[in-house]
Amino acid sequence: MLSRINNGETLVQLEQIFPHLVHVGSLLYLVCFLFRDQILLRSFAIAGDLAYVAYYFTVTDQPLWSAILWNIPTVLINVAMIAIILRDSKMTNFSENDLKLYRRLNEIAPGDFRKLMRAGTWHKASSEQILARENQPLDTLYYVMEGAIDMEKNNRKIVVKPGIFIGEIAYLKKTPATATVRVLPGTLFVAWQHDDIAKATARNDGLKTAIGAVLNSDLADKLART
Repeated sequence: MLSRINNGETLVQLEQIFPHLVHVGSLLYLVCFLFRDQILLRSFAIAGDLAYVAYYFTVTDQPLWSAILWNIPTVLINVAMIAIILRDSKMTNFSENDLKLYRRLNEIAPGDFRKLMRAGTWHKASSEQILARENQPLDTLYYVMEGAIDMEKNNRKIVVKPGIFIGEIAYLKKTPATATVRVLPGTLFVAWQHDDIAKATARNDGLKTAIGAVLNSDLADKLART
């Protein structure tokens, strides 16, 4: 008998809560927009939708199926997007060289970095190789990972070490190369054709912004050294 009474009291308490679920859902939706983190934003949006579903299911004698069915796709889409974000955040399937470069360009998210590397190719110079000629058009962006670099500008040699971009000004400003750059045998570098970068960033503003950020950071480091 006592068990039945307690169950009845619990049911009454739940019935008193049900009408307020719409406010819970609205509050969760408002909170979700406070986050920049996509996982937190989408998680609170899912919680808000579930609160709405519970409200629509209990607010009347018959569930409001139309409203419920329209909330379910939103939940499924957000769950799928969270799964994609988590997948892209993993640094799996990176080659050894990719992983080294990613650790240097940590402004780029793993998913965006993976897309960037699909547009690039790794090279190891077997002989002296000219990457850029001063005042000549340049349609390739380079990053020299390791090795020896000779740079000359206005007939003046400039001492540079590996771990830098080559051709970043030509890429950012669409201008000719500002210096002549040679790499010596054994130098490891990655090359991206401008057109391939454009294709990779065509529908990805985040990647485009991240590339701009790392290139500007590289420029700032070069200025600091000189």
